[in-house]
This record gives sequence, C-alpha cells and structure tokens, in this order.
Amino acid sequence: MKKANAVALFAVASAMSGCSTINYNVDAKTDFFSEPPVGQVVDAYVGDYMLDQGKSTTMDYLTLAHLIDGISYDIPQGSYARIGDYKGIPYFSATNTKGQSVRYASGLIDPPIALHTKKANEVCVTSVSYQSASCYDGQLKVEGRTVTDSQSFQQTLIYNGSVGEKINISYREFSDGTARNAFTNNVEYDMSKSNIINYKGARIEVLGYDNTSIKFKVLKHFRSDYSVDI
Repeated sequence: MKKANAVALFAVASAMSGCSTINYNVDAKTDFFSEPPVGQVVDAYVGDYMLDQGKSTTMDYLTLAHLIDGISYDIPQGSYARIGDYKGIPYFSATNTKGQSVRYASGLIDPPIALHTKKANEVCVTSVSYQSASCYDGQLKVEGRTVTDSQSFQQTLIYNGSVGEKINISYREFSDGTARNAFTNNVEYDMSKSNIINYKGARIEVLGYDNTSIKFKVLKHFRSDYSVDI
C-alpha cells in the first residue's frame, strides 16, 4: 500500500486553543415510507413483508475500500458519515459506521477529529489542533447512502404461513438497525371468523391464502402513517 508523507494542510488563529472551524451543519434527508400503498392488492410469500413502514435517513458517506496503514494515523476500512464542511470541502467523522475510529499514537501526535478528501484516491486526517493533516493514497468514494441509524425507525408485518384456517403473522420493530426484542410478536388469526387483520392500527383484508403465500389488500397502515406528509 502506498503511503504519503504527512503534509501541512493549514494553520488558523484558533490552532493553539484547539477550536474547530468545521461548520457542523449537515442536512440529512429524511424519507417516510409506507408500503404497499393503501388499496393495492398484493401477493406475499412466507417470510415476505406484508407491511413495511418507517423513516430512513440519506446522507453523504466517505467509504474506504481497505485499511490505510499510515505513518501517523491508521484509518480502518469502512464508511464515515459526513459531519460538516470547511471552505466548501466536506468533512467526515473520524469513526466509521461500525464504531471503529482512526488510530494514532496517543501522546505523540494530536488526536484526529475528522477526515476529508480534496482529490481522487486521497484521504486526509485533520487533527484536533487544526494545525496539520496527514494525507494518504487509498481507494475511496464519496456518495449519498440511505442508512438505518438512530434517526431511523421501521415497523413490519411478516407472513409466516397457515395451518388450516389460521394464519400466522409476525410483527417486528427495528431501531438503530436492530430488531427490538420487546416489540417483536407473533399473532395468529382465525380466517373462519374474519378475513380482516388488525394490528397496531394497521388494517388488512385477506383475499386468499395457503401455507406458502397470501393475497391481501391494505386498508390502513400503522397508526403513524408515513404515506402522508407530516
């Protein structure tokens, strides 16, 4: 792996005070979704989502294809979320989405506060003193990505098949990319009594089913219906 020598990036009046001049103001795009649409007839198989509702966040990420073993800093492989900008250049977190931070020799060099890139296949580490940055060659890209994070939330109904005239549905909630165990539940419905499924405000009309698939129509989404503007 090719390494570049540490190079001086810039000096600012706040260098000795350790104040950052990054503009920490990132507008993440939040999308609300409710699928399938109300009134649409849908076929789903065992394990498929019958309802999928929630919100997702889209923002810029710097993604490194491999570990950078630098002279002053080691940058783990992975994706780093945008945290702001400085003089029109986007800056990214020093910790990737897996929780791995840029490594350095504590006490010998300044801690890193951000990553940025100004030209193709080069990533730079900005230190806490803001006096300098080390830049390294690497395979990288910057792109917008839709992710599940602490701002995201998802509710689903999943078809689990049938036994006789009874069908089984799973309800699951996801937050921070993880299923919430306290909000996971299996529910059985007797189709001989009613072909309507009601759960947490959602209302579904069952049109046909067997042990492998189900045909249905959504009459209403969960209580927080993200299919409308809020």
